[in-house]
Amino acid sequence: MYANIVKVMSTQNTLFFICSYFVGPVGDRVFAVLGTDRVLYTPIDSSVGKEYAVRVVRKSAWNVSMVKVRKYGGLARYTIPRQFAKQLGVSRGDRLLVLGIDDGLYAIPLRYVVEKIGGFREPML
Repeated sequence: MYANIVKVMSTQNTLFFICSYFVGPVGDRVFAVLGTDRVLYTPIDSSVGKEYAVRVVRKSAWNVSMVKVRKYGGLARYTIPRQFAKQLGVSRGDRLLVLGIDDGLYAIPLRYVVEKIGGFREPML
C-alpha cells in the first residue's frame, strides 16, 4: 500500500501530479476513471481495467480516459484529464491524497477527505 499527499502542478494547459507509485511501466497507457470524488488510475490488463475496456469498446464509458505513465526524475508522472479536473474542481496548487492499492492508484482531492471526516473537531477530554 502507498499513501502520500502531493501537489497538483501544471505545464501550459495540462495538470499532473508526481508520486513514487507506478501503476504500469513508463510509457504504457493506463485508464483514468472518474469517480464522484476521485480519479482511479488502473492498468488496462488488470481486472478492473478489463471491465472498463469493455465499456470503452461499447462506447458507454463517458468517465474513462487513457493517460500515459511518464517518468519525472525517478518518480511517476500522471496527467489529470482536463474534463476530470473540471468536474472535481481541481486546479494548480491543490493537494491530492494519493493511495496506491494493489493495481490501482486513487487520486482524491484533499478537500473531499476533510469534508468526509467532518473537519477537525476538538478532542474530547
